[in-house]
Amino acid sequence: MAGSTTLDQVVNCVRIKSPDPDYSLWGCVMNSESFEAISHPLRIRILRILSRKPMGFAELKRELGIKSSGKLDFHLKKLKNLITLDEHGNYTLTRDGYAALEAVSTIDKYGWQKRAYILNLILYIIINLYTSITSYSLWLTIVFPLSTVWIVFYSYWSIVKRRIFRAL
Repeated sequence: MAGSTTLDQVVNCVRIKSPDPDYSLWGCVMNSESFEAISHPLRIRILRILSRKPMGFAELKRELGIKSSGKLDFHLKKLKNLITLDEHGNYTLTRDGYAALEAVSTIDKYGWQKRAYILNLILYIIINLYTSITSYSLWLTIVFPLSTVWIVFYSYWSIVKRRIFRAL
């Protein structure tokens, strides 16, 4: 783990030209090896802990509450492109590690919001269909107006304010 890869080896970034010369966009795509490295919750915990401060093997093992050195060693080897050993023998994140952790944080932040929005839309449709069939007057006077107000508000809040469908 002494070596570290460059950011371009883990994250393929492309600069998108903008009409404004002081502004540019970067589109980044992580390779499959990086996604595999962050595919386990324990490895994500390791990255989060190391983002706060570098740690030695024993300290990291203690912080994670892992009894088996082999288990920690296995997961550290999976993170080989995202972590490195510093001059004091402590594990620390590389630039790639910080980029991967940022990707995980973004997915955590926006993933549940999209799922909640889609679930609200599905429930809106189901409830309105069911009540329109079983009790048309109840649907027309109470269920449809209230559920429509809710879905309009929730759509505005989710799409405009939270920007859940913006490009990650």
